[in-house]
Amino acid sequence: MTVSARINKAELPDKFICNSLAFLGRSSFEERCVSAHDELASCNFVYKHFFKSRDEAKLATHIRKKLGLSEKQISEINISDPLQTQRTIANQFMTIAEIPDDISLIIDITTFRREELLILLKEMRRLPEALLDEASFVYSVAAEMGDWLSNNVRQIRPVIGYPGDMISRQSTHLVIMAGIEHHRAVAAIDAYEPSNISLGIVPLEDSVSLEIHERNLQLRDYIVRHFDNVTTEFDFSAKSPQAVISKLRQIVSSRPDQNTIIAPLNTKLSTLACGVYGLENPAVQLCYAEVEVYNAGKYSTAGDEVLLIPYRSLVSKE
Repeated sequence: MTVSARINKAELPDKFICNSLAFLGRSSFEERCVSAHDELASCNFVYKHFFKSRDEAKLATHIRKKLGLSEKQISEINISDPLQTQRTIANQFMTIAEIPDDISLIIDITTFRREELLILLKEMRRLPEALLDEASFVYSVAAEMGDWLSNNVRQIRPVIGYPGDMISRQSTHLVIMAGIEHHRAVAAIDAYEPSNISLGIVPLEDSVSLEIHERNLQLRDYIVRHFDNVTTEFDFSAKSPQAVISKLRQIVSSRPDQNTIIAPLNTKLSTLACGVYGLENPAVQLCYAEVEVYNAGKYSTAGDEVLLIPYRSLVSKE
């Protein structure tokens, strides 16, 4: 299987129909949070668990309750407490590692926040090698995204497990993997006051859609107009994690005399790639912008396709 296979969601059960499955998901106000789970309903689940937010939105509670989960099948995450998030995710992997059956692990990354996703990627290394061989990420592709996704950045912080080696006498190189949210990018620049910014944009041929590409360009134009420390601009792929990793190696190595901080602000797939690179190069810090408000009513609409990403193909070196 390729690094990222884009298939119709109705084809998903065929990939796992003969397997015993352990499934991890993330409760959300987006209907997409249950798309993969519902498609796999005909498969043999031996373990199923969903994470939910401590201050879960009413819509998220409504969607989650349709799954009929028991209390043991739900863990609460405090999105403002990264250490609690790390412990909660780690505990799940410890439990999954003890399942006696031969299983395939499926992690639906659709509605994990980027910080949670990066923590999850690092904590997966607790799992036995044989289980990692049978682990896959699934992502339910959106048909449309809202006019705005989130607002009001509360805090910029390093991601647990990706602190980097920050040397006080060195200046800062901020690598922005730009998406469509101006406020997150601007907040990262304001927080770190970098000497140099490397601004990554997804070209049309590698973008999720024409609409997203145009919104991505709008963010690029805004940053270039408002900040004079953008010294490098580069393209990266929203579809190929290995291409993102290769690009990051190039961009980071160009400024070895600076502290490098990466702000993953694009797709979940490119965020995973940033995580893989961060684990490969622990001198680099990954940061997260926590926001106060999400567009819960009109964040996205579910599409007909999913991305299926085997864990091993994601983390394998070229």
